[in-house]
Formats: sequence, C-alpha cells, structure tokens
Amino acid sequence: MGPQDVGLTEAEYEAVCERLGRAPNPLELGLFGALWSEHCSYKSSKSALATLPQRGPAVVAGPGGNAGVVRLWDDWLLAFKVESHNHPSYVEPVQGAATGVGGIIRDVVAMGARPIALMDSLRFGPEPASERLLDGVVEGVGNYGNSIGVPTVGGEVYFGAGYAGNPLVNVLCAGLVREASLMSSAGARSGSRVYLVGQPTGRDGIHGASLLASQDFSEHPEAVESMRPTVQVGDPFTGKRLMEATLAAIATGWVQAVQDLGAAGLTSASAEVAYRSHCGMELDLDRVPLREASMTPYEIMLSETQERMLLVVPEAGAAVVADAVRRWDLELIPVGRVVDEDILRLRWHGAVVAEVAASALAGGCPVRTVPEDARWPRPAPALALEEPAFQPEWLPQVLAHPDVRDREYIYRRYDWMIQTRTVWGPDHDVAVLCLHEAPVGVTLALSGPGRWAAADAWAGGAGAVARAIGAVLLQDSEPLGLTDGINCGNPNRPAVWREFLDLVGGIRDAATAFAVPVTGGNVSFHNETEGRAIWPTAVIGAVGRHDHPTRPWPDRVPEAGWRLVLVNPPTVPGLGGSVWAYMRGNLGAYPRPDLTVIPQRLRRLRALLARLPEGAFCVRTVGDGGLAAALVKMLGPEGPGAAIALEPQALVGRLFSEVAGQALVAIRPGAWRAFQAGAEAAAVAYLELGETWPDPVLSLQAGTQGWSWSLAALWAAYRSRVQAPRPSHS
Repeated sequence: MGPQDVGLTEAEYEAVCERLGRAPNPLELGLFGALWSEHCSYKSSKSALATLPQRGPAVVAGPGGNAGVVRLWDDWLLAFKVESHNHPSYVEPVQGAATGVGGIIRDVVAMGARPIALMDSLRFGPEPASERLLDGVVEGVGNYGNSIGVPTVGGEVYFGAGYAGNPLVNVLCAGLVREASLMSSAGARSGSRVYLVGQPTGRDGIHGASLLASQDFSEHPEAVESMRPTVQVGDPFTGKRLMEATLAAIATGWVQAVQDLGAAGLTSASAEVAYRSHCGMELDLDRVPLREASMTPYEIMLSETQERMLLVVPEAGAAVVADAVRRWDLELIPVGRVVDEDILRLRWHGAVVAEVAASALAGGCPVRTVPEDARWPRPAPALALEEPAFQPEWLPQVLAHPDVRDREYIYRRYDWMIQTRTVWGPDHDVAVLCLHEAPVGVTLALSGPGRWAAADAWAGGAGAVARAIGAVLLQDSEPLGLTDGINCGNPNRPAVWREFLDLVGGIRDAATAFAVPVTGGNVSFHNETEGRAIWPTAVIGAVGRHDHPTRPWPDRVPEAGWRLVLVNPPTVPGLGGSVWAYMRGNLGAYPRPDLTVIPQRLRRLRALLARLPEGAFCVRTVGDGGLAAALVKMLGPEGPGAAIALEPQALVGRLFSEVAGQALVAIRPGAWRAFQAGAEAAAVAYLELGETWPDPVLSLQAGTQGWSWSLAALWAAYRSRVQAPRPSHS
C-alpha cells in the first residue's frame, strides 16, 4: 500500500514519516490518509477561513467544534451548522442525501442540542437530465428528516450546467440547548472511559473522506460505480433512538465529551476528542461491535457506518449513563480509555497495532497559507449587459425558470410541521419557528445562488451574505450568526484557488459590514469532473431571534388599494448574474454589493416598518427573478392584482435585476403618510411603483407602452416544472 492509495501526496507522506520518526504501518497510513484528507483536515481552506469574523455578542461557541452556538434568550442557546454531502449524493442520491441529513443532525446533537429544524440547499445540472438525481436527493432528505422527527422548514434549489456532473447537497440543522447542557468534544479527562453507542460497525463508507469526498470525479460510469461502496447507508429509525439516547446520556451530567462518528469514522472521532481535550486515547478494537466478524482493524477504524456516537464518561457515572442509553434499546459499549499523553494507541486482541500522536493526526496536517496579496478580490469584471427592449413573454418565462419557480413539488415531500414549532415553512422565503421553551422564536434563512459567483466570486459570496441577513432583518429578527457552506472545484488548480479566496473574501467583507459573525460551516472541494469545476458556490445560513414569532411580518398583500414601493432601488439596476441574463445565454457579472450602505439601509427599513401599526404593511426581499418575481409572489394566485408604472429607461433592469439590498413593500392606505414621513426621517430611499386593485391582473405601464397579464397565467407559469430548452454555460 502506497500513499496514493489513501489519498496522500508524496510530500505529505514524507511529513507523516517525519512526525512519526519512522515509516507508518498500513493501518497508520490509512489513519493519516483519512484525517489529512481535504475533507477532514481543511488543509487548503483553514488559513483563509481564519480571516472570517468569528466573534460577536451572541456567540457562545465559534468555529472548530461540531456546530456553532449563539445565545438565543437567557440560558437558551441555538446550535447550528451547514454541512455538505456532495460526492456521495452523486454516486448514490438517496443514501448520499439521507446520510448527509443524519450527519448534520448528529453534529448538532453532539453539542447537547435537540434538533428543531432542517433546511436543504441543492444544486443540479439542467433538466431533464438531472431528474433522477433530483428525485433521489429529495427522497433521501425527506425520508431521513421525516422519519427522525426533525422538520425540513425551508431551503433552495438551483440548476446549471456546471452542476451536471457534480450536484451539491448542503444541509443546515439548528438545535436548542440549555447552557448547562452544552457539550463539546474537548472535555475528555484522563482516566475516563471511552464508549460507543449506536449501530454495529460495518464495511460501508470506508475511505469516504479520503477517496470520495477529497477526489475529483471521472465521467466514466464504471469509475462512479466503483465508488458506490464508499457511500454510507442511513437508518433514520436507529438515528432517532441514538439522538434520544445521546441527549438522555448528556442529561445525566456524567458525559464529558461527545463526538459523532462521521467522516473517517472512529479514526476522526477518537483523534479529534483526544486532540481537542489535550490528552490521548487507547482503544481496544476487538471490543467494537461489528456487523461482520471478519473485519480488520483497518476497516474498523475507517468505516463510516452511520448512527454511531462516541461518549467519554468517568467510570463513576458509567452505570447511570448506561441505564439512560438502555431505555432507548441501545447499549453503552466500552472500547477504551483516556490517557494522559498525546497518543492514539490501538490494540487488537491485546497487541498494539498502531501508535501515533493524536496531535499529528488531528492537528498536524501541513496547511496551505494564504499570500497577503491574495486576500483582496480582483478588480470587478465588466458589468455591462446590453438591455434590449422589453418583451412581455419574459415575465412568465422568468417565473417558470427552474431557479425561480414554486418549490412545492419538492417540499410537499417533506414534513415541515412536526414538533409543532413551524409558523412559516418552505412556502415562504424565510422560516419562522416559535419555541415552547422560551418567549422568543427563531428565523432561519438560506441563500447561495451560484450564478452570482460565476464571473465574480467575491460578489457572489458578499451577495449571498447580504441576501440571507436581509431576509432575517426584514422578518423583524435580530441576526445572531452565520454558517457557510463553501463549494468549489480542485483547489490545486490556480483558477479554483483564486475563486475560493475571493468567495471567502466576499463572505468576510459582508459579514464584517453587517457585524454578524460566522460561527462555523463546511468547505467542499474537488467538485469537478474531467477538469470542469462547478461555479464557486457559497451557501449562507443565517439565524435570528424573533421577538414575536406567532405574528410574523406578512409577505402577501391582502386587498386592493395598497401602495407598492421598491425600497433601496439600485441607481444602476445591473442584470449580471440574474435569471434573465442566464436565460439569454450571457450571465455577465453580478453587481458587487455596496457594503458601505446596504447594511445600514436594511436596518433602517426594519426600524421604519417596526414603527408602523401591525397589519399596515407586507414586505419581501428581492431575489431570484428580481422585482418581477417578488411582485407576483406578493400578489398571490388569486389577487388582488396591481397596476404599476416604471420609467421606460432601464425597464428590463428594474424588473429583473437581482442586486442585493432591494425590498418590495406594500403599505395599507391609512399608513401611507406615516411610511412617507418615516422614510424621509430615516433617509430610506424608495421608488413608488403603483398600487393594488381588485382585478386579478398585473398591469405594467412604461411611458406610452403598456402590458398586462392575468395572475392565473403568471402563477401557472410559476407553478410549472415544464421548461423550454436553455443554453449551456461553462
């Protein structure tokens, strides 16, 4: 067995030998291959991620743990994080997506938190070729979330040729925990026992982290088929018992550290707990419950069998914890102990078969540094896109585009009401949850259109942050933290490395401008096939505290006579990166968000709306499909309709621009003067569009020209999955 067989380069192999003072044996080589993989070590991204703002008044736990944690109310905390399961979902869509959901749920449980919500961010190639992958992934997400009892309260899905061979499956999970019950993987103490709980270990998922998640794809079917054994198989019903058993064990007060057996399985769990706890660990592998008796130490350590958890418990508390676990028909299996030295020592029937420093495994991988001159984005690409004369068929075409259309065909397969916390679910642009445990609620938003980053990764990263935080703010919620799912191609290629740095730079600059910290997240590299990388894609999850969650700000206008305004209208409504531009085969470059003004403008708008009487307005952020899509969604399928008027100049840009910071607001007649006065006092810029009327028709006037569409026809387009052939994009 050579270093390439476990995903190591020759230089990394030499570094392993230097740290050990000798050549590793095959088992030790496999351990290093797994933990020094891109997926586990973050060797290409760690330095760049360190530049993100990580501290804030609400932050309790930042990057480095199983999930970020923010203070929600009093001693109630919210743990949340986004993770990817991209390559497994391409090889085996149902199980790849299902185990991605199970993994992020266990990450949140490992913080001592009860999961209360899931959101999914999906990317596929053009239809109809992507139909099988889409249906499989949606089935996997729904099956696991529905069965384990965690609602999928929202999400997003986008399509593009760049994702044809590399679909993206990013899943966000949020969970509640009382401060006294907050756990980590850093609390193990010398002399305590190491236990496993959950499924017996099998041969599924071996080398999933090193040879699947950290390698480029080949287009050859036989190459993809050969990766199938590296995909884990999920069991949500065991996952439910494991979740409850782990939380019950933590509630005893005896558990010192918890770690999910995810990527790299027992190797990662044991080495990370030892490293973060500044101690060591000795494991007796012949005590690990096995699904197949013939398994070797190599297979046991690198298996990624799902629904397993590692617990560290002092001997005095073992009986209490075992009793708590047994109530969920699971057993607390002793497999080792914590020692007071920097070591991971593995025994097999009494003989030592591997002995390496835990710090070398979990913290010793050579890390790629970020040059000082690479920490700033390149000059913005040219933005100009020719704006032709408006064509009325563009409005229904944009509404029917897969990146805009109604997502009901996806979320109807999810249970978003289980746990009875969901006030607003996936039929809205943000999710709102009320809590049984506290007098506040939670707002969750997810954003990350790869179109925006296709030509300018910095703009795409910044725009995703601005849209996610804007959605939280305009639901009258206070943003507490961000989590990022960063997806790129092979970082060893200079162009991809530059895109990644720009993407991180945009996230950093926008999060800093909004003063909202990034508490953790995930990086997925090697999303490319035969040298063709995906668009650099940043999936941004934002969480906020909602002080009146049972009365969310409405996003649909109720009746005729309401004034419609576009708040924060861009001076130049650029079309780059928009759905309209994509449909015409020329994406251009997404306009860079002006971070010197957008955060203040959105906060001032929130404050202005909060001073209006309840029920006097409704509001939507402008996103995919621009103002036109936001307007149609605000009116609803049955009306009221609206009559709007726009200047003929830049009409197409005004309708379809997706520039960050825009918001569509409808004002009840009796509150119009209060809105005007408040906007003037707060310097909130807005453009009057028109007003709603009884007829279920949308009328547009631009100078001497006018057009009209029935809402029934527009909503038929919005709810359609049928789409004319679209141009290919590289």
